[in-house]
Amino acid sequence: MALKINIPIIDEAISEGFKLGASTLVMSKPFTEATPLAYQLAYNWMEDGNPVIYLTNNKRPDIILEDSLRYGWDFTKFRREGRLKFVDAYTGFMGVKSEISYFVNNPHDLSEVDQVFIKAVNEVGSRALIVIDSLSTMIDYFNDRVLEKIEKWNRLAILKDLHMLYLFVEWDFDEDLKRELREKADNVVRLSPVEKGIILSDLLIVEKVNGKTVKPLTVPIRYVKPGGMKIYVPKILVTGPYHAGKTTVVHALSTRAVSVQRRGTTIALDFGHLDHKGFHADLFGTIGQERFDPILEQLGGETLGVILVVDSTDPSSFPRAIEMLHKAKVYGLPIVIFANKQDLPGALPPEKVRELMKLPEDVPVVGTVATKKINIREGVEELLKLIFKGVSGGG
Repeated sequence: MALKINIPIIDEAISEGFKLGASTLVMSKPFTEATPLAYQLAYNWMEDGNPVIYLTNNKRPDIILEDSLRYGWDFTKFRREGRLKFVDAYTGFMGVKSEISYFVNNPHDLSEVDQVFIKAVNEVGSRALIVIDSLSTMIDYFNDRVLEKIEKWNRLAILKDLHMLYLFVEWDFDEDLKRELREKADNVVRLSPVEKGIILSDLLIVEKVNGKTVKPLTVPIRYVKPGGMKIYVPKILVTGPYHAGKTTVVHALSTRAVSVQRRGTTIALDFGHLDHKGFHADLFGTIGQERFDPILEQLGGETLGVILVVDSTDPSSFPRAIEMLHKAKVYGLPIVIFANKQDLPGALPPEKVRELMKLPEDVPVVGTVATKKINIREGVEELLKLIFKGVSGGG
């Protein structure tokens, strides 16, 4: 079995090395959260019936229980069942006792931390996920002496069929130390903020799998409460000619959507939010009438992908659809064509739409009925695959 985030595209990419008998280093930039990722991995691990040992040296165990619950992960049931065990290497800093079974009385003593940790591992047995939260705090207290413990714990992971998950915040540590940490881990994942005016999201970067440096797999992510980590697409443009069905598409795809209409026609922007199979995206629907073309370019800015909605019963509108792509300056971005209104008489099949619009073979054309939500989700999945391929630099 392997660690999983429950986002298929990421899980497929990391499954080769994120298994028992291995170690994973999660390196995060300051103020970029790594603990929600650890919660998500731990919850999925326990859901599959396996134990987790969570060593904490920067917060109390009850804070971890409260924090994880905010993301929708109830750890208390696993704790009652004995699947979740804490090693409390934090409470002792405050000079008080902890009710936790595996309690480090003197967290300033690395030998005691190691001794209590090894006791927990031996008593819990095999197939456990071991979370070290955090490795950077441990290094702050014990310097490079921690490197010897990492080697010891990684050997233990192999012998006892465990998976070690180290959380490390990249403060002002020596570059040689960070290089050594990368070398000692079988898998390396980095979390880094994306900055563009304001921070929009974080990047998850997988750079080492199964002991080998790989071509970085890079995806934008966002943490959702509840829900945890999602691949975040900040803007998908939904455009197309007048009366093609854009507003219906936005509403059909969205968990929540807003439109400004007059007499059944959109006179401002359609805005929707998509939450689907680990993806988190914002949808922006344009206005179809030509008099609004001057704002198309503004609406197309910072778009990562496009859904072009056309009325498959009205081929005379196809040139207008292509014109709108050029005016929004999104031609060449990942795009999927929704050949809409397939349930109406005279609707052209998707391949005929492709032929008449002179579209390349690599542009998906999906026959849809937006009013009945037919093939709407399937169409957006095609687009998300294209966006993800473009963002990550390939499959």
